[in-house]
Amino acid sequence: MKRSLLEETFKFIHQRTFVGGIVLLVILMLYNVLTVRVNTTTLVFEFGAVQWIPVIIIGVASTFLAMEYQYHTILVVLYKNSHKWQTYLAKLVVVWLYSLLLTVVAVVLTFVLKFLMVGRQYGWFTYSTGQPTRINLLLGNVIGTLVYSLFIVTLAFLLITLLKMNTAVIGIGLALGFLGASISVALMDSFTSLTTVVRWNPLNMIFVTQQLANSPYANMSHLNNLEIVVANLIYAAGFGFIGYQLFKRRYV
Repeated sequence: MKRSLLEETFKFIHQRTFVGGIVLLVILMLYNVLTVRVNTTTLVFEFGAVQWIPVIIIGVASTFLAMEYQYHTILVVLYKNSHKWQTYLAKLVVVWLYSLLLTVVAVVLTFVLKFLMVGRQYGWFTYSTGQPTRINLLLGNVIGTLVYSLFIVTLAFLLITLLKMNTAVIGIGLALGFLGASISVALMDSFTSLTTVVRWNPLNMIFVTQQLANSPYANMSHLNNLEIVVANLIYAAGFGFIGYQLFKRRYV
């Protein structure tokens, strides 16, 4: 397993998507700075990084796996390692760790942009939504984003092995990022008698990145913090299992 992780890490950091994802995140955060008024909420949500990181991750994850088949390097990978689950898991871990890197970049850039744009205003030790801003940043953007990124990575791998079309997977990722929450809320508003069931739908899982930092979002997801975190992890485990079953049966 260690060997698989090292090999997948080496391949990943030498792909253009590795640097491209970071650059794209920085550009989108800078765009947010120029177009949105800076306040406590803007800081807690890292100038939009909470929304953009999952979108970037689903594109990076699907591309990482799709390129193995596109250039037929998957044949070499599977020949060198007879345990397909190790290859699949190593790829998952590498991309999830990349989401951690993006999260760190977003946090650091948030501190820098705050200093440049508003200075000491909206201090990290001031209270917002009942707890210090720094705690909201940690819970919502670090923990929440990492939990949802695991959901996204496993979903991306499942979709690329199922659909075999990178553009389709990226399109689904964009739809999840921009429409997922709205569709989930609309479903629960339309079927109020079934809210206790509908609230567990996968589109609702995106609220974890906002809800942990801003408790009123629980009124939209209809799940408490523990429920939405556990639900994300259960979905990730399910997507990972199904994705691996498709991966090991896929013709190469």
